[in-house]
Amino acid sequence: MSDSVFIAVDFGTAFSGYCFKFAVSEKIQQPVWGKELGLETPKTPTSILFDEKETFLKFGYDAVMTYTRQTQKGKAKELYFFDNFKMELYGKELHRDVMLTAKNGKQMKAMKVFSKSLRFMKDHALEMIGKHTSGGKLSASDATWILTVPAIWSAAAKQFMREAATEAGLVTEYDRLVVALEPEAASVWCRQLPRDGFMEGDLTGAEKIAEVPGTQYMVVDCGGGTIDITVHEVVQGGCIKELHRVSGSDMGGQTVDKNFKTFLRELFSEKVFDKFEENHPSELQRLMYDFSICKRCEGNVFVQCPINLKELASKDQDIENYFDGNNDADWDEGQILLSGGKLRSLHDDSLRSIENLIKDILKNNNLKISYIFLVGGFALSPYVNSFVKKKFGGQCKVLCPVDAQMAVLRGAVTFGMMPNVVESRISQFTYGIETADLFDESKHKGKRKRVTKEGKVYCDVCFKSLVKRDESVQFNEVRVHDFFPLEKDQKSMDFGFYYTESKTPEFIDEPGMVKFGSLRVSMPVIKEGSSRSVILKIKFGFTEMQATATDVDSGETSSVKLDFLSK
Repeated sequence: MSDSVFIAVDFGTAFSGYCFKFAVSEKIQQPVWGKELGLETPKTPTSILFDEKETFLKFGYDAVMTYTRQTQKGKAKELYFFDNFKMELYGKELHRDVMLTAKNGKQMKAMKVFSKSLRFMKDHALEMIGKHTSGGKLSASDATWILTVPAIWSAAAKQFMREAATEAGLVTEYDRLVVALEPEAASVWCRQLPRDGFMEGDLTGAEKIAEVPGTQYMVVDCGGGTIDITVHEVVQGGCIKELHRVSGSDMGGQTVDKNFKTFLRELFSEKVFDKFEENHPSELQRLMYDFSICKRCEGNVFVQCPINLKELASKDQDIENYFDGNNDADWDEGQILLSGGKLRSLHDDSLRSIENLIKDILKNNNLKISYIFLVGGFALSPYVNSFVKKKFGGQCKVLCPVDAQMAVLRGAVTFGMMPNVVESRISQFTYGIETADLFDESKHKGKRKRVTKEGKVYCDVCFKSLVKRDESVQFNEVRVHDFFPLEKDQKSMDFGFYYTESKTPEFIDEPGMVKFGSLRVSMPVIKEGSSRSVILKIKFGFTEMQATATDVDSGETSSVKLDFLSK
């Protein structure tokens, strides 16, 4: 029954949500959040609240409102409140005991914060879907779960999310979870959209992109935390293949939000804004929600000034005085009038990043990219949309889906139904193992680590590549290598696995080389005439790798799922 319903969870930087689809239905459904606050949003804030004993209390809008009420009562310092914590997994060395800092300055294990957040989404989804079924209560095992993650995240961050989802009870077996890279999910969604699925005037032809094998396109996923880019080509049979390794940055829509907060802090003073931010989190949440609507407008915009921000600012001077001589903003009866020029400048950091990332891909003359798909909530900003069209519209057709904010989630459901839709991917790293090569003075000079085995001298810090950076790897491809022991009576063979961004590594002690696993296989058969060899098989999965070593003589086998999380 695990294929009866497909549930996709998008754990976002600022907002999170899910959608689902019954196998027998064409309709993709999702909840509406925030109705009790007069809002109707497709996602809820990625905010979570625990009590002083680290017991889960609330998630989303409820967490923000409860924390606000406790702040007003002076009890917030006892609570653990986390928001916008997803990007804590980006660009850092990760381990299972990594900690997150709550608003009260206290720390909690990140695995607990992420798993409890995902457990809330799971429980909410099962309860809602249960209302649409007549067969009684739905359990997690009745569903196929799809979790989206940024493509540019490290293998360790992707593994961390997979383990958090397992701990949250989405799946009982680690392998049962479908992990979808966000731009890949959006790619699956965009390629099957008809003409009216895009912004008016974007697409003029009648054919869907998926119907034209050989078509190459780029997906630029403009999310809250990241800009995530992938390049695909449509192949026969409805599948796609990756043409360029994923790329991106941490310059998503929240960069604009941070710039806006910096502007307000400069406008009203650090003292005023910091006090407002600390004591009135729900008003800040509403302010940033209003600003997110403004990001979808062009030109001058009005932002409603929260009551408590106005009152705090007015204690020092008349509110109008803050705006004297300011060309970027004006005060208008309880609202901040933000100039179009200032709103545009708040986007500059993100736009520069997007431009550089796309330019870097398009300078590859081997690619013949016809379309650029702009997806993600940040893609709905007219500044992002018009900027990309102006800069690159002459080289590619720039398309933005009407439901750009939901393209990743909707595509993830489709992806879950055919997880092998991406038939090959480009490796982000060079992966390999530690080997011992016969010592060669011209190659190994200066390498102090040398060993002598049965009269022969070896350099035992050499690196043998299994797959190279930018090399294409098939879905679930298995690569086979033969290895031989250095000594006749050797009773086991050890393998150390490494990865690096270098395309031509030679030694495991080079800068940037990371060890991410080890494996030992016993070799009990020691007799004259035996082959004394070990066959190593490496299976390159979607977000993980598995190694199996087999001693040819005895048939002894040892396997390991390679662990990207540091100890």
